[in-house]
Amino acid sequence: PPLPDHGTSPSPPAVPSDADILVRSARGEDVERTPVWLMRQAGRYQKSFRHYSEAVPFRVRSESPEIASELSLQCVRQFGMDGCIMFSDILTPLPVMGIDFDVIRGTGPVISTKVRTLEDVHGLSD
Repeated sequence: PPLPDHGTSPSPPAVPSDADILVRSARGEDVERTPVWLMRQAGRYQKSFRHYSEAVPFRVRSESPEIASELSLQCVRQFGMDGCIMFSDILTPLPVMGIDFDVIRGTGPVISTKVRTLEDVHGLSD
């Protein structure tokens, strides 16, 4: 489903609140409780996540900002976390370098561009 248009972000609150507790903690400031954050993989059990997984190819999910944002925020909305790690994949930068890959259900990542020699490395995009 498409993300709603939230317009511009509001100014941060003048008084510290739960809305910025993760950022304040990361800055080393004293906070009233330990913030909770979540890695996206922890939500794979969610029906809403599986809907995307079944309907949208992996690379589209991880390379489309709107979809990656939606997948990242599903757990935050459901559980009220203070933050999350954005849904993406460590292999996402490879196509920019000229290395093609896909993630095959039941197999995992399959890299089709062979990089075996120094000459292959020099042939990659900058």
